[in-house]
Amino acid sequence: MFLNDVKKFAYVFGFSSLALLAGCKEKPKATDAVSAMEAAGYWRAPEITAVTQADSSLFVVLGQTIPNARVRFGYGGQRAVGVTSDSKGNFRAELPTGPDGGLYDLSTEDNGRSMHADGRLFIPGGAPEKAVLMRSGAPSLALFNDDQEVAVIDYDRAGALAIAGRVAPSTAVEIMLNGEIRARTISDDRGFYSATTQIDPPGDAETSNSLSVSAGGKEKPLTFSDSRPKAEGDHITRFGESWRVDWSLPGGGMQTTLVF
Repeated sequence: MFLNDVKKFAYVFGFSSLALLAGCKEKPKATDAVSAMEAAGYWRAPEITAVTQADSSLFVVLGQTIPNARVRFGYGGQRAVGVTSDSKGNFRAELPTGPDGGLYDLSTEDNGRSMHADGRLFIPGGAPEKAVLMRSGAPSLALFNDDQEVAVIDYDRAGALAIAGRVAPSTAVEIMLNGEIRARTISDDRGFYSATTQIDPPGDAETSNSLSVSAGGKEKPLTFSDSRPKAEGDHITRFGESWRVDWSLPGGGMQTTLVF
């Protein structure tokens, strides 16, 4: 039997940081106050502006942060790559990667302060244009893959699920999952949207789900599977032309991100 209406309204309690997840209907925009602080050079968390793949084992990442600061990309446990931003805050880093891609913790260090990016950076192997910023308890952000109706799906062990992508700007979006309408929202003025719903808590065996995103008279069907992570820690798995990332949350627990 399908979840009843009471459970539908309880979806918002799935992710541990649900205020972020439920409130994020678009790519975040800086407030005027934050923009002014950044312009004055007082504060700027590191941002990724471009990613390319130099060869099968190396990504090249460009970004911006505060000027003359140390930018750190942590990966693989205790390993890290560090670079220094220039006088305008631009930085360039060469990051090692495996065949399926790389997962990095990005931060800027300046005068004893450490400013972290708004999530963990995942770059798929062979498809750097599909890089995403994976956020704890919130929909992941597709950094460059702007023409995908369903760019990312996130879920946790409790079954809370988020969907994010891009359609036409300011357009009504309807999310249907397993034959039931689960969410309705409106894309922002750039076409970005996100929606949250619930699946049964993932088990050890894979469960197939039928998803449909309708917007502006167009329908995007998609089938995806969910299952519990097979082990603790970070794991990247490629399936077809997509990727699954099981990753550890800062406060404990696991989240799974599917990148399409």
